[in-house]
Amino acid sequence: MSSRPKDGPGNDDMAEQEAPKAALLPSLPLGRDMIARDEAPAIHPQHGFARAALYRYAVVITLLIFIVGFSLLQPRTFFTLGNFRTIVSSQAVLMILSLGLTLPLTTGEFDLSIGSMLGCAAVLTAFFAGKMHFPLPVVILTTVLVGVLAGALNAFFVVRVGINAFIGTLGVSTMLTGLTLAVSDGQILNTVPQPLVDFVQRQIFGLAVPVYVGFALAIVLWRLYEHTPVGRHLFFVGEGREAARLVGLKVDRLRMGAFVASGAISSVAGVFTAGQLGAADPSVGPNFLLPAYAAAFLGATTIKPGRFNAWGTVVALYLLVTGVTGLELLGASSWVQEMFNGAALLIAVTFARFVAREQAA
Repeated sequence: MSSRPKDGPGNDDMAEQEAPKAALLPSLPLGRDMIARDEAPAIHPQHGFARAALYRYAVVITLLIFIVGFSLLQPRTFFTLGNFRTIVSSQAVLMILSLGLTLPLTTGEFDLSIGSMLGCAAVLTAFFAGKMHFPLPVVILTTVLVGVLAGALNAFFVVRVGINAFIGTLGVSTMLTGLTLAVSDGQILNTVPQPLVDFVQRQIFGLAVPVYVGFALAIVLWRLYEHTPVGRHLFFVGEGREAARLVGLKVDRLRMGAFVASGAISSVAGVFTAGQLGAADPSVGPNFLLPAYAAAFLGATTIKPGRFNAWGTVVALYLLVTGVTGLELLGASSWVQEMFNGAALLIAVTFARFVAREQAA
């Protein structure tokens, strides 16, 4: 007796109900992973584990190679506790900015206003304290609110109006640059509150306060991305907006929230920049844009390859600064930083393309 079910209207209805689910499955990361596992050829377990580990931790391994190599070449200057403290502390603000950038990138959006927002926030910190004579808590709160406003502007033009993220965030970036120049009159402002300077430059176990803030933010974002529904929803939106809408996610709300959070975090980085420098330079912001993108994209190739992730961004950032610091100690010119960061960004984006093709295959 055959176990094959008989054809009939009931079976046709069931097939029609299951069809949309099957069609949607490949659109989600889980669906692609399941299909890839079913079709992948058999690989020796040891070889597969070694390849996966190398693939996943290549940036971490490269960072370790850099540390060992430069330590052997320059043991008296590179391999010192003071140098490592300087490397970690000097990049704390960039760490905060890069981590905030991963939020819109995770949803598939670009935010080109982060550098200008950082510079604007630094200038506004000095302006509100020196010209407006606001108390320090009000200075910080007002500056962060400006960052939230900038993020909301990005969200409005990109999400609501539908302007391309490159154009929309570039326009907001230009507006922020204009505001920075208007407030500062193109001059460096030396009216950063001294209590803020003391707090930002305070050393705890040899490391500045922004270092601990940066690592705390990394822990928060790691928790968000890996252990909360909101984090998984952000990834689903970045994988495919239409598929995310079909499963009931509030796609536009998630995209807008990512832009607003990015603006707020960028403004916090600007406040720390003002405290770190002890002054507000209106030209400082744009210098942070390329390194932040290089760290975020390079970070997407490690720990969680193919995904923007918090710890990958931190590792990538310190890979970049370690490479630049080591080369400068060996006698390289100052332009090596721009060359190194640009090359790292191109390599990271190229690697990300290969990852996307491999996952789609």
